[in-house]
Amino acid sequence: MGIAYVSGMLKKHGFNVVCHNSALEDDWQEAFRRVLAEERPDVLGVGSLTPSYPYVKWMLQTAKEVLPGVTTLLGGGILGSEPGVFDALGADIGVVGEGEAAAVDILRTLEQGGDLGQVAGILFRDADGKTIRTGPRPFIEDLDTIPFPDYEGFNFRECYAHLNTHDMISSRGCPFHCTFCYSALGRGKHRAHSIDYVIREIQHLVDTYGVKNVGLMDEVFALRKERIMEFCEKVKPLGISWYSQLRCAVVDEELLASMRDAGCHTVFYGLESMSPDVLKSMNKKLKPAEVERALELTYQSRMDSFGNFIFGDPAETTETAWETLQWWVDHRQYFVNLGKIDCWPGTKIYHDAVHSGVIEDKIAFIEKGCPLTNMTRMPWDEFLDMLKRVWALHEGVLWPGRLLEASVEPDGSASARLVCPHCQSEVVFEHLERTAMHGDRQAHRLPCDQCRRRFDIPLRLPPVQPAAELQALFEQALAHRDAARLEEAMECLMELFKISRDHPVAVVLGASIRLAQGYPDRAKELVRLAIRSNPAEPFMHDWAALCYTLYGDERMAGIFRDHARLLRECRSPALAGADLGRLDPMEVLYRKIFPGGVDSAVVGARPGGQ
Repeated sequence: MGIAYVSGMLKKHGFNVVCHNSALEDDWQEAFRRVLAEERPDVLGVGSLTPSYPYVKWMLQTAKEVLPGVTTLLGGGILGSEPGVFDALGADIGVVGEGEAAAVDILRTLEQGGDLGQVAGILFRDADGKTIRTGPRPFIEDLDTIPFPDYEGFNFRECYAHLNTHDMISSRGCPFHCTFCYSALGRGKHRAHSIDYVIREIQHLVDTYGVKNVGLMDEVFALRKERIMEFCEKVKPLGISWYSQLRCAVVDEELLASMRDAGCHTVFYGLESMSPDVLKSMNKKLKPAEVERALELTYQSRMDSFGNFIFGDPAETTETAWETLQWWVDHRQYFVNLGKIDCWPGTKIYHDAVHSGVIEDKIAFIEKGCPLTNMTRMPWDEFLDMLKRVWALHEGVLWPGRLLEASVEPDGSASARLVCPHCQSEVVFEHLERTAMHGDRQAHRLPCDQCRRRFDIPLRLPPVQPAAELQALFEQALAHRDAARLEEAMECLMELFKISRDHPVAVVLGASIRLAQGYPDRAKELVRLAIRSNPAEPFMHDWAALCYTLYGDERMAGIFRDHARLLRECRSPALAGADLGRLDPMEVLYRKIFPGGVDSAVVGARPGGQ
């Protein structure tokens, strides 16, 4: 939204601005070239964040190819977080910090032939090509003086024709100093629009574009409960649904009740960890008890919560990671996501990594996409083991409802009747063949129509139907295994996995071969990488438990062993006496090839005694 704010401010001050929304183009690169050639702007403004580095670089270079005389202007978090990218990207002028007033000053200076050195908060090149950085620009104190983003210029009308949801901000900056976070709009300082301004903007979105769902995605929506209560009072008459980000410490029953009554359906929280040592290291100013209280209060309010636990802070150890992971396993009903901590430019952990030599070349690090960085004191193998646990649990462990009935019709349509694990109501889901599965795992995670809380269906519907090519490779691998040609079998399976891991019996076959060869580590990795494709198959969890046991990780083994048992319990009402070949053909195939189940595994000695 940053560049849309800049466009709105420039138009307010009389500049002729042409906007281009690449997100609406099938071939955005060709469209970018076309717009440049047609419009021939004097100045091209580009703004983005660090993950978009290669695209920004391409745009700036292409602009000079199409229009050698164009002045390129770069802004956004990509530059503010690491001003060193200015030279690497080759922009003519860069804005560090808020761009609205700076853009106006830059264009006026260029228009009048003035001295860019008098414009605060920018980078530019002098006549000798030397990069000059001017003094800092003060923050905009009265945010209500800023016009609305240029929604019309960026053709938001077409965006909302397909999606009637809009994310906006009602404040800027953050007064806190979390070590893993960079604030492009002001770390240590928080400024807010008046609630009346926010309501006017929402009313504009509703009246002009038909928006029905709004996200208030400020870094900190409110430091005071009173501001949220005022917003609830004034947004309720608009009749929209909305979601927002809150700090755990500000939450109480009254606040959540008012939010839900005013149309709020989801609260986003910054959780990060359940380890006191890690939270302290992150400078979160948050306690595990506050996290648990906020999540439970939100759960009881029947609103969704969204949050992440991130692993890899400098204070992280295997033990602190398990503090968080075990809590997560015991509180699956909150659906907290698990992931790694990212070392983004501009953050304290980034600067510390540069200072310590963990990051040797800042620009090379950014150009590589800010790759995985070990900032802990753990050796790399222990660090990677920790992250692999995180990914395996995030992708493989469900919160299932009790499946009472499942149906797959000859035309491929699928439906299910379940008991919601939250409110114990019976729920029917139809047309599952048309319903998208979760992006992080191949399972349906859907809301109960009574309590609106989400849960997982413990059966893949419609079931897996491997393509002919996959099935042919699987049968070849099976024939090789039966003839004791284990390496040839693995070669076939590795070819299969290059195409897809969505063949759970092939995965188990590969794991059994690796165990027979004496490689429990490789067997564990096979199952770990594939469990996201079929997390509702209990036998996948059986083999995960066995592989982790043989790998020496009994805590992970216990989690997967318990989860296999839970899945079977949740599936049994629907599968007992049902046509298993229609509902779960992979289970039928598994029983045929492994009649003894996981107990049929043969564990060989590792070659060379290693």
